[in-house]
Amino acid sequence: MNSDVSVFNIFPNFIGTKNLDLTKLKVSGSVFKKTFESNIKTTLNTDTFFDTQSMNYLNMELTKILSHLLKPKCKTFFFKLTAIWLNQYTDKDFQGTHVHPGDYSFIIYYKCKKSYTIFNSPVKSLIEIENNSKLFDVDYTLDLKEGDIIIFPSYIQHWVKPNSDAITIAGNLKILELNE
Repeated sequence: MNSDVSVFNIFPNFIGTKNLDLTKLKVSGSVFKKTFESNIKTTLNTDTFFDTQSMNYLNMELTKILSHLLKPKCKTFFFKLTAIWLNQYTDKDFQGTHVHPGDYSFIIYYKCKKSYTIFNSPVKSLIEIENNSKLFDVDYTLDLKEGDIIIFPSYIQHWVKPNSDAITIAGNLKILELNE
């Protein structure tokens, strides 16, 4: 069919997911403190440790996913893990809408039956103001489960529905260099 109409997908927000072998991740958080507006227990701003083999495995898996996400921009890249922490949801705990610093963030569904994370459209508030939510999606939920990791641009707003049975590992990444 010949058409004089062109359609473009501008400003796409690519995310990557993969299933991890959780037996290769040995993680410990030494001190959980109540943080964020919801007071969930987290190791943010305390210590979260991986043994060397676990860190090597995580770096390899992050590299695999980032290779797919960054493929349109470069052939090689360097990244730095700038933060990593555990979140423990025990009593209908939740997190409100937030973003992360850095270029990409990730969530590993470490001990949980399913994902409770909801991703908001970057223009959700504009869509809702104009009441066009039937025309455009305002949020997105992925069917992720224990062992899955998701990497997404840090600027994408997301939140976590109340739940009582999850431990996630979250982290932030900074892309240091892109090479053609």
